[in-house]
Amino acid sequence: MRDRLMDWSVLPTGPVQVTATSELMAGSRDGRPVMLKIARVEEEARGGALLAWWHGRGAVAVLEHDDRAILMERAVDGRNLTRMAATGQDAAATEILVRTALTLHENPVPAERDGVPLVPLQHWFRELLHDEDGRDPLLRRAADLARRRLATTDAVDVVVLHGDIHHGNVLDLGQPDGGRWAAIDPKGLIGHRVFDFVNICCNPDEASAVVNLETRLAAIGRLAGLAPDVLIDWTIAWCGLSLVWESDRNSPSWHARTARAVMERLLGGTTGRAVEG
Repeated sequence: MRDRLMDWSVLPTGPVQVTATSELMAGSRDGRPVMLKIARVEEEARGGALLAWWHGRGAVAVLEHDDRAILMERAVDGRNLTRMAATGQDAAATEILVRTALTLHENPVPAERDGVPLVPLQHWFRELLHDEDGRDPLLRRAADLARRRLATTDAVDVVVLHGDIHHGNVLDLGQPDGGRWAAIDPKGLIGHRVFDFVNICCNPDEASAVVNLETRLAAIGRLAGLAPDVLIDWTIAWCGLSLVWESDRNSPSWHARTARAVMERLLGGTTGRAVEG
């Protein structure tokens, strides 16, 4: 951490924050708010490489980077999508998330020589697809839908994916022109473009996800040009994967409760008709 602060001329403005996957420190460089992030796991290193490749188009700008660390611009006192969703602006928050993902999808696929490793969705879904013993009917249904949609993905729909678009991963950078929304913390995936929209339906908390499910699906489908059945199937598949990832917890988190509630609502049969209508 100290070496990179010195090499990249960063003045720290806060303590080091250590998580299970990275170390972070807020700072400034030449008066500009920045964040230094050092990856502790390969997933974070992959995301940093992708952020650098994107060059700030739809994502935060990366000012410096190496194989484990990035120095990126930092949001300060901007608008907050979680707060917007909780204060009667859910539709506006949803549109910002969708348009941010669409901007990311306009970026080219890195060439192999560029050193940006990407994980195919087939591999990302492996835990849902390959271990179905003893699962409840919802998870079996999610696995079936994931398998079918992965197998029938058209090449025209394949893009570089952020992989974790939600209300906490798109920030207002507070530019003088009223703000530039930009993504952080990508997973670095590649596959069907719909995958970057489904997690919107499961955030930022259980109550708003369930209450706004139908209107969000309709808005996402309209803005992203996605057929209702495609969007619903992938949302169910994502919820199943989320549940599998949390299956070793002693008690379900709000993420797991939300995923199950959204799945049950979608498989109940009424949402699909509402979206299509």
